Amino acid sequence: MDKVIIDTSAWIASFRPQCDKAFSDLIKDLIIKGRVLLPGIIKAELLRGTKNKKEYDRLSELLKGLTYLPIGEEFWGRLSEFSFDLFRNGVVVPLTDTYIALICIENNALLLHSGKHFDLIAQKSSLKVLF
Repeated sequence: MDKVIIDTSAWIASFRPQCDKAFSDLIKDLIIKGRVLLPGIIKAELLRGTKNKKEYDRLSELLKGLTYLPIGEEFWGRLSEFSFDLFRNGVVVPLTDTYIALICIENNALLLHSGKHFDLIAQKSSLKVLF
């Protein structure tokens, strides 16, 4: 069973009332089956975007149910090289996106997203996207 990292863009899309039901159902299914990995950077992005302290506390508590994905100090060197290689291959995207892509690659996790940058990264790397 593949593990999945859900990018902030996909989380936000799923929170919106007009979200496609199949998309939100997919996320619920991944959570229920324990397939979601949560890198710290995505947790931070989600929590900083909350509207108030009550929403922050509620979301923070909900995220505790996911499998947290820590990184080691040596990750930063690998990220620098990965970002350098992407840049030299014409893929100029935010460092946060290269961070998320590399953590997916290194953990053999699929990436669920709703942005453009990850498709560009996937074309020039071994990143596997779910959506």
